[in-house]
Amino acid sequence: MAIRFNEAFIGMQFHPEADAVGMRMYLLREHKKELVIEKHGEKKYWSMLDHLNDPDKIMLTYSTVVPRFLMMALRHRLSSVSL
Repeated sequence: MAIRFNEAFIGMQFHPEADAVGMRMYLLREHKKELVIEKHGEKKYWSMLDHLNDPDKIMLTYSTVVPRFLMMALRHRLSSVSL
């Protein structure tokens, strides 16, 4: 989920330290599993685990979304600097 404030300023929730292996270990903790199932249902829990292996999810974010955002922000910043 994200909100764009201007061309270079976007507010979004993203945790670059969260990788698929670490998130799997986190979600497999019994208390986390129970919490997700309680709040969102068992189907959602298993869907979350399945998506961790889907290259169209986390790895796409790492390889595309974050670098493209940084490139666009830098271009915008450089274009607004008077030389």
